[in-house]
Amino acid sequence: LPEGGYFSIPKLTVGGAMLIGDSAGFLNGQRLKGIHLAMKSGMLAADVIKDALNNNRFDDEMLSSFETKVRDSWIHDELWKVRNFHQAFDKGLLAGLFNAGVGLVTGGRGWGLVNRLPSKEGYRHITNLNKSPSEGKYNDRYANLKFDGKYLFDKVTDVYHSATSHDEDQIPHLHVHDTDICITKCVEEFGNPCEKFCPADVYEIVTEENKRRLQINFSNCVHCKTCDIMDPYQIINWVPPEGGGGPTWINL
Repeated sequence: LPEGGYFSIPKLTVGGAMLIGDSAGFLNGQRLKGIHLAMKSGMLAADVIKDALNNNRFDDEMLSSFETKVRDSWIHDELWKVRNFHQAFDKGLLAGLFNAGVGLVTGGRGWGLVNRLPSKEGYRHITNLNKSPSEGKYNDRYANLKFDGKYLFDKVTDVYHSATSHDEDQIPHLHVHDTDICITKCVEEFGNPCEKFCPADVYEIVTEENKRRLQINFSNCVHCKTCDIMDPYQIINWVPPEGGGGPTWINL
């Protein structure tokens, strides 16, 4: 879910393209609803496309009126009222709930006073084991979890159910810029979180001839891009694979 909120909405137009719905971050994080925002943004985009067709112009200047239409619509009004919803939860559950309640009567102001609460990138929320030794058992949290194939499924089974496939002879679309970090610094500081947050077992730290290395099972990738977003060192780069590859979800 694109939970970043109002302040994470990117520039909505480039030459030949507009961002609508989830791709633009149009999600009311407090209500966990976004379909109505996607539909409305699509309608506004259609108006702009009509004008672009009439003028036979599709450059950024022509399409930029879409941003104005969004800003003048109830999309802006709704997202503005919940602009500080998620940031407050960095202080804990009770603080987040308090801020959410106060925001309902103050038009979304943080703590009822601040127009914009600070936020940080998602990967900065990952616990640094060196700074928080009490979290050292993180790697073993699910060690005794049993997959019964009825209510709980292991990752590889889920990949099968997603009907994910890639041509295994293609150049991998997942690029790790420095794999040495994965077997040295990342082990000590974060316990290789890519093995945990990837839902498809793409990343594995394997041992061969008494040497550890990162193995990338790119053909398992379900294109969620979690690794690109949540890698604490930002050294993973997800690029589009060859056409036709990825999940089809036909077995779910």
